[in-house]
Amino acid sequence: MYTESWLPKHTFGRVVLLAALAFVVVLIWFPILEMFYWSVFVKEPGIFEFAGLENYRKLLFDDPIFWKSMGVTFHFAILVVPGITILGLMLAVAVNAIRNIMVRGVFTVAYFTAYVVPLVAIALVWRYIYLPGKQGLLNVMLGWVGVAPIRWLSTSDWALPSLAIMRIWKEAGYAMVLFMAGLQAIPAVYYEAAQVDGASGWRRFRHITVPLLMPTIAFVIIITTLSAFLAFTEVYVMTAEAGGAGDRGGPNFATNMMAFHIFNTAIAYSHEGYGSAMAAIFFVIMVAVGYIQYRFIRATYEY
Repeated sequence: MYTESWLPKHTFGRVVLLAALAFVVVLIWFPILEMFYWSVFVKEPGIFEFAGLENYRKLLFDDPIFWKSMGVTFHFAILVVPGITILGLMLAVAVNAIRNIMVRGVFTVAYFTAYVVPLVAIALVWRYIYLPGKQGLLNVMLGWVGVAPIRWLSTSDWALPSLAIMRIWKEAGYAMVLFMAGLQAIPAVYYEAAQVDGASGWRRFRHITVPLLMPTIAFVIIITTLSAFLAFTEVYVMTAEAGGAGDRGGPNFATNMMAFHIFNTAIAYSHEGYGSAMAAIFFVIMVAVGYIQYRFIRATYEY
């Protein structure tokens, strides 16, 4: 009995597929499995001892900084994901409405450029924009409309929103490009029929654009959520005050997000076993959040 192979028929296709599989296994899944393995050991310089579930017990019950960092991470995602999604969609609708292809291309490149610039460079620039008093550009601009200077990165209330504003500004252009691709895939006949029936612009957007963009919206929400969970560079670059590296993640752990906390624990302080347990728990949470988002958005879309 003939059984069709799951591999491509052509040799080159098989080589490419198997090479990609090897890449994923060696560079992604092997480190993940190694992380889970190290998480049950006390692994520090000169020490490698089996600890069982002690690292997990300590994390879950005796480490308030871990839970503080988890809360900061979720707070950051709640600030960033709706901002990127809504702003990206608004920009996409506005740019897509431009009929002149050259002008549309200019606006697309202008908004997308922020995404391709390295995050380290952007974080450095925004750190100077956020300078306290009347030194920072943002405070100077707020002063023009009578708003008192804000201590953006040096107060617990404003530090995390400051990082979120920068992240939204950077990634909105990427979301815009994705939404534009989705908008241009919607057949124009739907809008023409709705316009003939007398539907307003808002009703066309609500009942045609949004439902047909749901797969793209789901993709944007999931990838921006995972990106927000993995935020590290802005914390490392923007929260380092004059006092040195010890000030990063502050003030008062207000920006101490999980990716940075894991880096501090496993790399800076060499508690690799404890940091691996931390990363393992965070990995499971990220997978669970992504799955819940996918199921919820898919159910909404199918409904």
